[in-house]
Amino acid sequence: MARPQVLIFDVNETLLDLAELRSVLAAALGGHERLAEWFFRLLHGSLVANATDSFRSFETIGVEALRAVSLRQGAELSEAQAKELVARFRSLSPHPDVAAGLDRLVGAGFRLIALSNGSRIGLPAQLENAEIIDRFETIVSVEEAGRFKPDPAPYHVALERAAVEPGQALMVAAHDWDIIGARAVGIPGAFITRPGVVWTLPHELPELTPRDIRELAALLGA
Repeated sequence: MARPQVLIFDVNETLLDLAELRSVLAAALGGHERLAEWFFRLLHGSLVANATDSFRSFETIGVEALRAVSLRQGAELSEAQAKELVARFRSLSPHPDVAAGLDRLVGAGFRLIALSNGSRIGLPAQLENAEIIDRFETIVSVEEAGRFKPDPAPYHVALERAAVEPGQALMVAAHDWDIIGARAVGIPGAFITRPGVVWTLPHELPELTPRDIRELAALLGA
């Protein structure tokens, strides 16, 4: 694989730790099984929005999914309660390896871009709270494309903002569908194999499968 000029980072789970949020949501929904249902409904809602040209923000779909899951268990969350829970995405902490790993990459001359399904308001707030926003030259929300990943449009927006060809970039994500979405437009991937993260799709793993961002930096010679 050629040395990329630009590294495009997914944010949630790839850079930011969801463990605390999982516990809070599980408690609100009555268990981890219902939390998994909420996450799948969230992804389902984003894919339906893509398929029907009915884009709504990540936060909006998250609230809709929370209220649907709570209704199924007969303990309805109010819209205000659901919004408060989804807003916790903005206060996630980074994984312990992230800050040092990003610093090594920046120091080695890589250009970093954040690309997330989060909103234009929520995404910068997340990175600011995690104290890593200054490592990124560009922050791209899927709202700019009006489509959620893994639709091709958000990846094209990131490439346009960076002014590079697909082969000059590398998609870094802890989600297999995100890697496959990037690969579909010609961007190679690095799959971050954090604990509990597994490759589930019938596609070949990318060449790079580091455990965290520090290991990714080492693999890229940073």
